[in-house]
Amino acid sequence: MVRVLVDAREFANMVAHAARVLERDNPYVALDAADDGLAIGAAGDSQWSHGRVDATVLEAGSAVVSGLWLNALANAMPSGEIGVEADGVYLTLRGGEASLRMRVGDEGDRPAEPAAPERMVPVDADAYAALCGSVAPEAGSTRDQPVLASVRFVAAGGLLTATATNRYMAGRRSIPVGGVPDGEWLADADWVKRNAKGVNAIGFTDRMMVVDTGGFTDAIVLTAGQYPMVDRLFDRPGDPAGVAVVDRRALMDAARMLKSVCFDSRMGIIPLILDERDGMLRVRYAGDGQDADSQGVRLLEADITGDVDVKLNADYLLTVLAGMDADRVSVVKTREMSPVLFEQDDSAVEQLVMPVR
Repeated sequence: MVRVLVDAREFANMVAHAARVLERDNPYVALDAADDGLAIGAAGDSQWSHGRVDATVLEAGSAVVSGLWLNALANAMPSGEIGVEADGVYLTLRGGEASLRMRVGDEGDRPAEPAAPERMVPVDADAYAALCGSVAPEAGSTRDQPVLASVRFVAAGGLLTATATNRYMAGRRSIPVGGVPDGEWLADADWVKRNAKGVNAIGFTDRMMVVDTGGFTDAIVLTAGQYPMVDRLFDRPGDPAGVAVVDRRALMDAARMLKSVCFDSRMGIIPLILDERDGMLRVRYAGDGQDADSQGVRLLEADITGDVDVKLNADYLLTVLAGMDADRVSVVKTREMSPVLFEQDDSAVEQLVMPVR
């Protein structure tokens, strides 16, 4: 038996969060009412999620139900306080003039819980969100290359460094984190992005990465494989071919504007050329294919030294700039046809983009 009173929106959010990890052939979640809260546990093929909300517990107990079905019912309930009741045969949601019912499952379908890390290490929530946001978009998107579709986390010397690459662009960022044992782990980039906000503690086992927000605990099986050796690509040479220090948002606005004038949808990429013109950074689009007669130019104030003439994929340029947070960034042309390095003064984040040939 389970009988609790809970806020409808908080309950729906908890169920929706857990339902993200479910598989259609194994959709079950466990609801557990105890003390002054209601908890939910869910497990997917390689992920696990646990959530908890405050509730008035009238009768403690547990029930196993289809999480996908429960998600639909929870979202359909009116706002305000609702009752959640399970009698061993049905689970019923009641609120206002609404009442929705579903059949409960067998206790044997209860999701298994993974082994917890020996220690969950506190992290600054904003810093961790920035860490993930700076690198996860650079990861590959194809599931047949799981290593490239992952974020690499490295703990060493009190720093946690995250790196991601799809071989055409890469991002790296570090934050101070005390207490994480030195090591290296790979975690799916989509999962990292989805669980980046509000995290105040992280942990690793030999099999899983775990994050905790205080209300939710999420875990994923680590990706197996050897990560590409990309660290050396971030090394800035003592004498780069050229450097342009420019306002980050102005460069993003220019890239967006010039990208918008491309109408040839057959093109795989939209190339933008960055070079120096009259002491300013010129960003231009020179059309190709059906856009052969299309031209676009933006001139930006910049501090330029050397030769900064590079051609970059507009989408990759926008991605790496969005992963940075300083007002001004340095665009570093290391060598001809080598990756272009994007830096900011605090050195918190570095980005790379392969030039277009």
